[in-house]
Amino acid sequence: MKRRLIIILSLLVAAIVGGSYVGDRMLKSKGHPGLRKFLHQWWVNYPASFAVEPEVVELKVDQTDLDALENVVHAARDRGVIMREGNDYVPAEFTAGGNTFKVKVRIKGKMADHVKGDKWSFRVQARKDNGFKGMQRFSLQHPGTRNYLCDWFYHRLMKGEGIIALRYGFVRLHFNGEDLGIYAYEEHFGPELLANNDRLKGPLFRFDPGLFWQHRLNMIEKVRYNEPFAAYQAAELDAFGSGDMEKDTVQRRYFEEAVALMDAFRRGVLPAAQVFDADKIARRHAILDLVGGHHSMDWSDVKFYYDPLLKRIEPVAYESFSAFPIRSLAGSNRYVGGFKQSMDLHDAYFNDTVVFAAYVHHLERVSRPEFLDSAFTVLAPALDSASAMIYREFPYKELDRDIYRHNQMIIRRMLDVPKGFHAYAAPATDSLRLTIVPIEGLPIEVLGAVAADGRVLPMAKRTIVPCRPPGSVGTPMEARIPLDDRWRSSPPQKVELRYRVLGATTEKTLEVFPYAYLDSVSTPAFAPPSGYDVRTVAWLVVDEGARTIVVKPGAHIVSEDVYIPAGYSVRAVAPLRIDLVKGARIVSRSPMHWKGLEDSPITLLSSDQGGGGLLLVSTGGSSVFEHVRIEGFGPTASTVPSIVLQEAPSQWVRCALGEVQARDLMQVVRGAVTLTDCRFTGGADQLKLAYTNASLEKVELRGAADDALLVKGGAARISEAVVYAASGDALAVDEAATVTVDRSTLEATKDAIEVSEGATLVVEGGRITSAKGSAIEVKQLHARHGPSTVTLKGAVVEANDPPKIGKGNKVTINGGAPMGSTVP
Repeated sequence: MKRRLIIILSLLVAAIVGGSYVGDRMLKSKGHPGLRKFLHQWWVNYPASFAVEPEVVELKVDQTDLDALENVVHAARDRGVIMREGNDYVPAEFTAGGNTFKVKVRIKGKMADHVKGDKWSFRVQARKDNGFKGMQRFSLQHPGTRNYLCDWFYHRLMKGEGIIALRYGFVRLHFNGEDLGIYAYEEHFGPELLANNDRLKGPLFRFDPGLFWQHRLNMIEKVRYNEPFAAYQAAELDAFGSGDMEKDTVQRRYFEEAVALMDAFRRGVLPAAQVFDADKIARRHAILDLVGGHHSMDWSDVKFYYDPLLKRIEPVAYESFSAFPIRSLAGSNRYVGGFKQSMDLHDAYFNDTVVFAAYVHHLERVSRPEFLDSAFTVLAPALDSASAMIYREFPYKELDRDIYRHNQMIIRRMLDVPKGFHAYAAPATDSLRLTIVPIEGLPIEVLGAVAADGRVLPMAKRTIVPCRPPGSVGTPMEARIPLDDRWRSSPPQKVELRYRVLGATTEKTLEVFPYAYLDSVSTPAFAPPSGYDVRTVAWLVVDEGARTIVVKPGAHIVSEDVYIPAGYSVRAVAPLRIDLVKGARIVSRSPMHWKGLEDSPITLLSSDQGGGGLLLVSTGGSSVFEHVRIEGFGPTASTVPSIVLQEAPSQWVRCALGEVQARDLMQVVRGAVTLTDCRFTGGADQLKLAYTNASLEKVELRGAADDALLVKGGAARISEAVVYAASGDALAVDEAATVTVDRSTLEATKDAIEVSEGATLVVEGGRITSAKGSAIEVKQLHARHGPSTVTLKGAVVEANDPPKIGKGNKVTINGGAPMGSTVP
């Protein structure tokens, strides 16, 4: 008997232990902390639920209408989604607080979780003279569809932030006499929502999700094909209460205004900050980061209100899908420095610097521990009451405060970037020229360089480093800092930049790499093959004592690359003719001094049209070319310009440069170049100046197959120049370049001048002519560089089309505002 008892007890203990283990694993698989916590919650929370008695509401429908609702439920369970077709309102009676009134009711929701078991979700609409807790339109649904207490907390946070928030709470529902237990009530969208949030009457609207949900149904049914109709860019705007709006001409007009603003935003005509209330957009997303509600950032779920007084669109707090730990921010990996129509809604939001700066400001605020401390203190009585109502049926569904604390910590960590970007600087005199490579997922504002005395020398233009796309290498960008006399007389031992996350209060400092960055615009660092010795080149004379390399006069056919190392001076005089064939190049890291004669210029050509070109790279000194003639090297190496000067200062005097129209002629990168009495003929782009200081005097550029003169960054002074018959632009200026042009003729088939990306152009005198386009086109305001500035003084302008001036720029043509078209 005793032995049998021991066996029974042992089996019982084993069963309890085994059952506990299985139960613990099952709970953890569903995201619960485990059995011990579960039992504690039942032991503590269930008794606490009796401190508050939930309000009881009743909903009654007759049998015919119940059958109609059941048909919708069965169809939704079969398909996995609730489709709007056939889900019509049916008449019902609603009772609350002893007051019974007639309502309309239908099944509510999109996904099948709203019709699980007996706790169906209902959309209820009362007549205008009736309602529940001030709501004419509201939903009754399983609390789990809004994650129990999480949306309760979310809406109260949003209300505290001044965001339009829904009334949300808990009741006990009796449906046709059956007690269905605890339900969440949630306000729907109508005038009473606006009144409860102290807003003027105005349109409430959304992107119509109908076509998007057709796409979701196709996914559930495993039907895969290209569905352009389901995109954010294809969605029309849908007003809540559109039936009432048809009778109200004022509200219809307001909705038309909202549609026009949203359309301008989606097309890139207006930035986010001119369409939306930027501060409220920022606050909403900061709270979504705090509560871990990133799943609610689906464009098809976002709701809006149009403020008819301020003419701005506000967000409306809707379901948060919250209480999840975050690993990134709502604004992470979105800012690229400009708008594209292909962007989704939130990418477009966060590419507005005003919105992003406000967002980071609010992230800093809501991530402070005292923010949650204050919220929990203020909401404590109401939270205790709401929790008690939930605990009656769901005692294990506590509000997990640790998740919110965790998210605060992640926000603080992500704003505290260990390094904002990589920066490279070449030696500088008047300006510090930087190449910046993005490495972060948040935009970084570069404030300036730290001087030896602690001052911060500001950037030449506002500089915001975009995000590095996940899985990609950051795209380099150029920036410039003007240096003053105090810096030049007493430079710091190392160059440091001051920066901050865009909108943040905390500033940081990083050290700049003290060498130049060779980016995709630049020439690769061409290196000779192992064992190469320039002394073996028969037509060169190397003098190690004098550190000179002399090119022998005469005619030379060169069929292999020639590499000239650093530390020499390469000299040549007439008569000299060098024929580069079979792809051969001359690559020099030493400066060249080549001097021909007016009637006998030094000539470089390619008889087989396969020449690689002339490349000077980091020469360490200035080159001089006088009476040099480039007859062209042909299209074989068309991806590389015929002449490349990278960090290789040079002077060109009375030179003639030509090339076939399939190949660029000359490119100068991060250097200084002076051209006097020179002539360019042919070529695709004739002269590219990238981040260079340039002076052009009496230079002639004829017959460019594309653009004649391009200035990217840097500065250029152009005097008495002539550009004839450029098929593209006569002059293109971008990347914050500064260009002055005087007494010059600029003639092009298309637009004569194009200016963009914060560039500055001053043209004095001369003539600007376009055969088929505009005399000048100024591209739209560029978020990274700011507005472009163009001043034309006393210039004769002849063009087929009027000037094209993008919004936000500063343009003056001959003393007045341009009389041409304004483009977005």
